[in-house]
Amino acid sequence: MRGVWVSVLFVAATAAFATGCGGSGKELPKEVPQSTEKDAPTAVVVPAKSEPAAVAVVERAVKAATDNNPARIERGKVNRLKLKGFIVAPGRSFSSNRRVEAVWPDRLALTDEFSSDSGLPTTLVRLRRPLLWVGNVRDGKATTSEMPDVQEREAALSAEMIARHWMALLVPLADARTVVFAARKDVLNGTPVDVLRAAAPGTPVFSLWFDEKSSRLLQVSFAHVEPGNRSETQKVFVLLDHRAADGLLLPGRVTYLQNGRQVEDWTVEGWEFPERIDDAAFDAPK
Repeated sequence: MRGVWVSVLFVAATAAFATGCGGSGKELPKEVPQSTEKDAPTAVVVPAKSEPAAVAVVERAVKAATDNNPARIERGKVNRLKLKGFIVAPGRSFSSNRRVEAVWPDRLALTDEFSSDSGLPTTLVRLRRPLLWVGNVRDGKATTSEMPDVQEREAALSAEMIARHWMALLVPLADARTVVFAARKDVLNGTPVDVLRAAAPGTPVFSLWFDEKSSRLLQVSFAHVEPGNRSETQKVFVLLDHRAADGLLLPGRVTYLQNGRQVEDWTVEGWEFPERIDDAAFDAPK
């Protein structure tokens, strides 16, 4: 299924959108921060090791996010997240309650429960790399979504989850395998920022914007060609309303743009950091 408005994360949900299901459209907030990302869709040369200027920015960000206790980043490697917001389809948008369970670096379970008037089933994504299952649940019955190129979709989804979920926790930046480089100064929506590039193993190169004064991560972006598309999709995640959550400073709102268009807007209802999450949580429902 093609279309720049939806990511590989919503393969299951797009089937319902495509059939023209009924449902009340809802307007998203009118004031949406806009990205200044102008990166050209060309290959980025990643250095063999991290550059000192970029490392310094990351170190300041980690200290700011952990109240000067960098060891707290480990806490974020096992987490649960509850969100409430909107997903935009062509000409309309749908409200959803989203639940995420994740274990770094390779497990994620996502559940979208749409509003009762949307006509949409509950959408599930279950990832335990390299295995990916996507499907719907309606009236207690689970249905698998048929996907071509499952391996490509699994790789694309895993890359997107780094940007949309893990970067907010700064977990990839604490991974010794991640290379950070190309630090520079810029201005984002009137705020002076430190910008750098980050290359995590097996993912596209991400661009990260940090508030120069507070060192909070404000924006994550990257570009890649999604399965079924021929051209790159520019993806931007805007992180807002940071607040304390169990010793970590994390965004309370996340807005997602594709090619300059808003496609999601989420308010964080809560983060949890359990000691472990059972592997069964990341398997297809039985």
